[in-house]
Amino acid sequence: STIDDYCADILRVMEVQGASRLVLAGLSYGSWIATSFAMRHSDILTGLILAGGCTGMSEADPRERENFRVTREVPLNAGQTPSDFAAAVVEVIAGPSATVAQRGDLRKSMESIPAATYRDALNCFCKPLETFDFSRLDCPVLMFTGEHDKLAPPAEIRRVSERIAQERRAAGKTADVHFEVIADAGHVCNLEAVGDTNALLHRFLSRLPDVARNYKSSVIERQREKRERIRQ
Repeated sequence: STIDDYCADILRVMEVQGASRLVLAGLSYGSWIATSFAMRHSDILTGLILAGGCTGMSEADPRERENFRVTREVPLNAGQTPSDFAAAVVEVIAGPSATVAQRGDLRKSMESIPAATYRDALNCFCKPLETFDFSRLDCPVLMFTGEHDKLAPPAEIRRVSERIAQERRAAGKTADVHFEVIADAGHVCNLEAVGDTNALLHRFLSRLPDVARNYKSSVIERQREKRERIRQ
């Protein structure tokens, strides 16, 4: 597979659904796919949501890409499947406060990936077709990551968000990039911090034109708004 195949899949879903515009959200590997799609089809995006990632291997040098691919293919070449190393992956992506049940869900998700699919995605990820020109983005962007995300640390994602804003301003566009950290969460923050993640998404979607109709704040949002009013 190539990144163009993933982008074609998204366009096909839009076609089947009869949609002319969309808000695209990506998590981890999906955030790289979403950003790649935005480089090609920014004109049909109403909003872009990137969780736990963005640039992927698109801006890594060739040696780093190859090392990333080779080290992760070692267990596959030894005959293992994602099920065999799922527990080790969970130790990397789970936050320190992840519950036993959440860790179990993460492990089951990893265990269900076929080895061939894992290898195919890995090869695609390590063979990006371009570096990113963020001045192409025209829509509002939300970027967030977990406080304890080891794969997409907050400091790294914040730097990328600042770069996106700078490149858009240099192109004469509004920055319109919002960065957040989900407290006490690991890489899959939408699993570990469901309420906080959904509240963040709701706030972002509520300000996009023709997206959120009859919008009603969540309990968490109303509590946050109340605290902000008190501080003022």
